[in-house]
Amino acid sequence: MGRDDPALTAYKRWAKAGAYSALLFDGALLQITYDVEGGEIVGHRLAYIPCPYRLDQGLVRQEPILDVIDLHIATEPTNMVLHSAVRFDFDPDAAAPGHPAAHMTINSAHCRIACAAPLHIGRFTDFVFRHFYPDLWKAHLPFFERSAARDAGPRTLTEDERKTPHVYWS
Repeated sequence: MGRDDPALTAYKRWAKAGAYSALLFDGALLQITYDVEGGEIVGHRLAYIPCPYRLDQGLVRQEPILDVIDLHIATEPTNMVLHSAVRFDFDPDAAAPGHPAAHMTINSAHCRIACAAPLHIGRFTDFVFRHFYPDLWKAHLPFFERSAARDAGPRTLTEDERKTPHVYWS
């Protein structure tokens, strides 16, 4: 692990290009895009990309993220955190066996786990904070309780997808 790691390369590429919607206090990136036609969500990409390093949060708040990463690489180049990105995609036009219309991708582009439906931004942020920042999630529970119950579209699970492990919410 080190400066040639693919996760670090992708993280730095996205940070440099500004290809994120939010930079969290610990350096994690959120990528949030929705495609809307006629008032309906027809696609989305919702990604939580953890920072490859545990960074000084004070520096993250004060300095450009790439400068903070480069400083960390210079001082602790092999001290990477092995966290995987989590991405929720909705792309009904690409739906096929092995590629559900709504799915969660973890660890590899080939690991697509079917999801119940397109994901509302409230459910996505609830998922991120509930699982990666539980103390903050608990501290702001009223916000997350209201936003976590929202739907973004109808159910998309096929009969075959229901027979395999999948992510379902009511």
